[in-house]
Formats: sequence, C-alpha cells, structure tokens
Amino acid sequence: MTERALVVKTSGRIAVLQIEKKPECESCKVCAFKAGKSRVKVKALNTAGAKAGDEVLVRAEKDNRALASFIVYMVPVLFTAAGVAVGALCFEKEAFIALFALVGLALGFALVFAADKILSGSRGFGMEVVEICDTKTKDTEEGKQSGQNV
Repeated sequence: MTERALVVKTSGRIAVLQIEKKPECESCKVCAFKAGKSRVKVKALNTAGAKAGDEVLVRAEKDNRALASFIVYMVPVLFTAAGVAVGALCFEKEAFIALFALVGLALGFALVFAADKILSGSRGFGMEVVEICDTKTKDTEEGKQSGQNV
C-alpha cells in the first residue's frame, strides 16, 4: 500500500508521519486507526530524506501483525514454561517453581521489550518514506479537478 502523508518531525533515519484516514483504511488496518479518529501518527524509515512539513509517499510493508502478536504473547509464555521446567527439575517446593515461573515471565517480557526497542530503530514492522511529493504539482492537479484554470 502506498499513501500520502505529512512529515511531522524527523530524527535520524526515522520520520514521524501523519496520515489522514480514507475509506480504504477500514479494510487495511496497517496504520491502526483508533475508532473515531481521522488521523494517525506513525513512524517510518526515512529513505527519501524528507524534512518536517514535507508531503511524502509512504509505503507500508506487508502486514506483520500475526508475527508481532506471536512474539509479544508467545515469548513470555515460553519463558514462563521454561522457568517452570527449571524450577521443577531443580527444586521440589512449589514456591520455588512459582518463583522460577515469575522470573521466566519477567525475562520474556524484558526480551520482547528489548526487541521492540531494537526493531523500532531499524526497518522493523513499520513503513518507509519512498518519495517526497512536489506540492506545486499537487496544487495544479487539485485546481484542474475542481475546474479552475491554473
């Protein structure tokens, strides 16, 4: 999916974009519009070198929500299970097994949090700015569509 967006701010290779909701957005869900909201701010990899105030074309990567959900939910569950297994093998008391389960859960959440921080600075699950739009061309096209001579 390619969409027009406005660059709100930039920080290194990452741009914060504001995207206006269109009817097509109802079926896509990549930008995660909240109910009742007509705009959303998203982070995107700024390969085009856009600056704040530029209108850009942004391309959304394929929808990786299933993979993201798996990582967010299953990694802590797997670490919790590993904690239970280690606690059960090393100790007979249930209190120690529960303690190891909690430690495994905490480690799982810490791993997910660290992976999120690392991936959000790279391409990750986001979007990419592919082109800076020429606003003069857009103004000319809008004038022709509304029947004005520019």
